[in-house]
Amino acid sequence: MAGTLVSCSEARDDDSGFTAGVGPVTSGGGIETASGSATVTGGGSATDDAGSADGDTGVKFDIAGGPDAGLPPVDMCKVLDDMNAVGECETQAPPDSFTPQTQWTFGEGQSSWVTPLVGNFTDDDGNGEIDLCDTPDVILVANTTIGYGTACYVYFIDGATGIAHFSIPPSELVSCTATPAFGDIDNDGLPELVTVYNDGGVFRIKVFEHDGTVKWANTTDGGSAAQFQRESGAIALHDLDADGDVEIIFNHEVYDHLGNLLWEHPNPAPGELEATTAADLDGDGQMEVITGHSAYRADGSVYYENSPTIPGQSIPQVGNLDDDPEPEIFVTSGIGIFMLEHTGAIKYGPVTPTGVAAGAYLVWQRPGTIHDFDGDGLSEWASSSQSAYAVYEGPLASDVLWQTLVSDSSGAAGGTAFDFLGDGVAEAMYADENFFRIYDGQTGTELLAIERGSPTISEYPVVADIDNDGSAEILVVSSSGQPALQAIGDAEDRWIQARRIWNQHAYFVTNVREDSTIPQVAPNNWESLNTFRTNAQIEGGGICDPIPPG
Repeated sequence: MAGTLVSCSEARDDDSGFTAGVGPVTSGGGIETASGSATVTGGGSATDDAGSADGDTGVKFDIAGGPDAGLPPVDMCKVLDDMNAVGECETQAPPDSFTPQTQWTFGEGQSSWVTPLVGNFTDDDGNGEIDLCDTPDVILVANTTIGYGTACYVYFIDGATGIAHFSIPPSELVSCTATPAFGDIDNDGLPELVTVYNDGGVFRIKVFEHDGTVKWANTTDGGSAAQFQRESGAIALHDLDADGDVEIIFNHEVYDHLGNLLWEHPNPAPGELEATTAADLDGDGQMEVITGHSAYRADGSVYYENSPTIPGQSIPQVGNLDDDPEPEIFVTSGIGIFMLEHTGAIKYGPVTPTGVAAGAYLVWQRPGTIHDFDGDGLSEWASSSQSAYAVYEGPLASDVLWQTLVSDSSGAAGGTAFDFLGDGVAEAMYADENFFRIYDGQTGTELLAIERGSPTISEYPVVADIDNDGSAEILVVSSSGQPALQAIGDAEDRWIQARRIWNQHAYFVTNVREDSTIPQVAPNNWESLNTFRTNAQIEGGGICDPIPPG
């Protein structure tokens, strides 16, 4: 059944949702299917084969063309933009358009601790290609019983209906606590899913083709590392050395697209929930691999090292967070939050501006978010502690834009943000042990609360246009009391359109194109959108940045 939605303006029980995909049916070849009928709730209609809500193929995509540019309709299905052009968003939703509603649910009786992903994996219009004219798919790691040491299904769910196309079965031993990533790692024009699996007690990498068949499984590396740290880690995909081949980052290790270990570094304090990222910190055209305490050049040499000042159990986020043009690294760690210069020099920290004392490492080590929350044209940064979620403009308590009480003593959940109304002020989102909540990004006023249950690992809600209807949706996972996945959208599909992709835990918009290709040279996200773990809006056929109010 659907969850209970509680808004500032109204409270209602939404019983019109549905549950799909509870019982997988084996179809052979190591892949399972889940079939059934479903009803889409809300003011919009189900998408047709072309991915449009009314048969019109002119849906706005992350591309640089279309009919208005004099291009043939086929170009609407392909990514043409080089991602360097970011325009200004001008479209706004109608007044009073914030009416969230559960569109569908998936996995009654199942649980998930892993951030869901969104991308195109199936040929929904039957034209022999997987492209932007197909309905996006949601990737969910879930099972009836989850935890450390257990294996999960990986479901590929139709974003419009909430019905699974197929699933990877638990016999493939995919970790229930690690976050996969996907992208076109072999230049075949199709996405591959890169997962963490249990190889006889050693957690290694296994890659699946777009249809769920095994591509390869690494069986040689990682045995000497701390397995508890690896079991709950996150995969990231980047072309580190700008040579056209994608590298796979797994915590402190880097592999090529065939699974060969390129280099590794020991983790000085291994623990849960590593979410390594990458960025070109020194402007040399190659990316550095950034952990919470260190950064390494593309060839594996040390760029900076801050251990033990910053514990190994820490999570990095990259953005331009001061008045110089270079990026900063916002780090959440067990002893508080840090800010580093692009050189690795500590700008400040550890600090605990909300007043929550540092203690066990998960008190402050949470996935962070970078976004312009308040519409002032400058990006803030946000993260939680066990009892407070806050948006920051600096290191002091007086620099906290706003904070609100949360309940998350058991784990380390995270948040995101998106400007659903296109009015220049973002909505902030956070999911703790009991509720998924939406807040006004400027004031912290609670706009919505929807029940979800989880002891929380490092999962967080994501925003994407999951059904190709030109309106953003929200995905929230649960592990007790509610279905494993809830899809939430506006009751009349009036929210501004988001990109239709979210490919990894340490997601930022320029790390992946909407067709799942990984850029050979990724544009510096802090020089345009300046966001991290948030999605971009689409308008007029390309990525746009909201115009600050006033």
